Amino acid sequence: MALPTENSRLEDTGSLLNASDSMPEQNPNSNLILNSHENSEIISDPILYNISQHLLEEDIDENIGEYQKETDLLEMEKLFYDVLGEKYPKLPENQLIPSQPKVDRKSSTYLLEDQATEKISAQNSRIDENLLASEYQRGLKEGMKFLPTIHKLTVDFQQSRLSDSEQRANRRMVEFRPEEEEEEENFRFIIRSKGNKNKSSTDFDWEGVNHKKPTIYYEETIRDDMYDKVLLNNGENCEKEEISALREIMQQKASSHVNKKIQEHIDLNTLLIHCSEAVYINNRPLAEELLMKIRQESSKTGDATQRLAYILADGLDARLAGSGSELYRKLVAKRINSADILSSYHLCITADPNHRVSYCFANNSILREIKNALEVHIIDLGICFGFQWPPLIQSLATREGGPPKLRITGVDFPQGGFRPAEKLEEIGKRLEDYARSFNVSFEYQGIASEWESICIEDLNVREDEVCIVNSTSMFKFSRVRDEACNMDSPRNQVLNLIRQIKPQLFIQGIYNATFSSFFTLRFQQVLLQYSTEFDIRHSLMPQDSEQRKLAEREAIAPIIINLIACEGSDWLERPETYKNWQRRNVRAGFEQLPLDPDVLSECRKKLRNGYDKRFFIEEDSNWMLQGWKGKIRYAFSTWKPKEVMGNDCAHKNL
Repeated sequence: MALPTENSRLEDTGSLLNASDSMPEQNPNSNLILNSHENSEIISDPILYNISQHLLEEDIDENIGEYQKETDLLEMEKLFYDVLGEKYPKLPENQLIPSQPKVDRKSSTYLLEDQATEKISAQNSRIDENLLASEYQRGLKEGMKFLPTIHKLTVDFQQSRLSDSEQRANRRMVEFRPEEEEEEENFRFIIRSKGNKNKSSTDFDWEGVNHKKPTIYYEETIRDDMYDKVLLNNGENCEKEEISALREIMQQKASSHVNKKIQEHIDLNTLLIHCSEAVYINNRPLAEELLMKIRQESSKTGDATQRLAYILADGLDARLAGSGSELYRKLVAKRINSADILSSYHLCITADPNHRVSYCFANNSILREIKNALEVHIIDLGICFGFQWPPLIQSLATREGGPPKLRITGVDFPQGGFRPAEKLEEIGKRLEDYARSFNVSFEYQGIASEWESICIEDLNVREDEVCIVNSTSMFKFSRVRDEACNMDSPRNQVLNLIRQIKPQLFIQGIYNATFSSFFTLRFQQVLLQYSTEFDIRHSLMPQDSEQRKLAEREAIAPIIINLIACEGSDWLERPETYKNWQRRNVRAGFEQLPLDPDVLSECRKKLRNGYDKRFFIEEDSNWMLQGWKGKIRYAFSTWKPKEVMGNDCAHKNL
């Protein structure tokens, strides 16, 4: 049989459409029904027959897909109701099962209908058998992504010992108690982010949480022999031996190409300044060219200038790309193992007397102030790692008449992640262990919050205790925002809070520096300021030391990145000179105390115990100044609110 010509096919198609238009509708649910005459015409033309078959298969597949989607949705709804423990609601009868596509069994063109029905039945059977199992496995797989590996976990079933009533009353407070004193609340934590100044609750809603569930946490070393060796007072001879051993190592590794390196430093510093100017005017081609040259000359394992240039190049690159804030947050969010921190800290205090001198100043001032006090409350603003307090606990244990009851409130900025007070909790456990070993009655509270958001009620100050406010650990007061960020200066708000506490003593330690709001000038100030810090490390620490690399990468680099690459409210590191702080404290209602000669003598004695002679301690305007090669790095002083000073004078007159 010969195939019809193109004209004849078009004529047949036209006649077919005309016949369809004139045909009365036989089935309201389907517009695909053809009469027998039309069927015979389609079958007689192979091309029209193939087109009809393709259209038929597509229509059947669409109906099957819609039916399967509706079935899957109903099954998923039932699954979620089962998980929630609720009964699946009944639907109208016409909605219980999605309707299947209706077809006219009398039509000779629906030859695949039986196959489609069998396909739907098979798919429904597989859905009934495998849907619940597959959804459960997929949910389990997704949930496991958020859990650490099992070998890094410790499950503590002793963590929470509060009764149900106490849990309900304190469900917004994270608390735990040591086993020896279960009737007394020795540990208390407050977690708050900025913006909640008048709230005494945490950002987390503990409503309905069962605190008797096991607590999962990363296991860290709370205390061992290394902690005792580094933190406790082991005698002047031990410290001197460590310092001498480090100096011998440095002498053996002394460089023999000093003159050549000085010339390289001058060239590298010039490149950095030119690059900062190009970044400031947004001259990207020039800035990128200079950055490439700086990276070729700098190194994170080189000498002092090369290491500083390596970090400054990262800051300039981030500022040019507009990613400074993101880079800074990434750096400060890193979690470091406590053993690595302790090892790096040990190298720093062996080479640089800063921490030992600052802790000596603060702890000796506290010991002279509390004298025979029975209860002492120390509020530490910026407690950091809490390394300052084990030697104080050790000294209190040997006090004549016995140690007092000691309370420490550790305040620090919240950490990123799901446990913003994790570090504060670890500090509390460590200090509690030291207090137990020295038989000192101890109570601890941790507050993870922006400092200006803290209320006096959060500090739980009591009338029958001697209160001391300390801010000498890592000099974090410079991170509290000043007038440049907020007209209602958060820095002044914190000083007002301290004045409301009415402490017997406010001990302040600051990083003596100031940085301009004009970028190119600020860059030169940062270059000059931190050249001193890297010069100390280059002169007194091994170049290939992993502990030195850790300190520079985790402690110094984030500060420099914030100073160089951030602006506005994201620029957090804003130190002031000690003279500026003196004016600010006086305006806030504090009166400065004269330096105690005995405390000053102890600090100088600590400095002369083997440290490099280029370090110095001087005094000016009742500030103890500490520095390197004639440049002041840190300053320390003691203060009292004027109200407390007036009361003390009245008692003396009586």
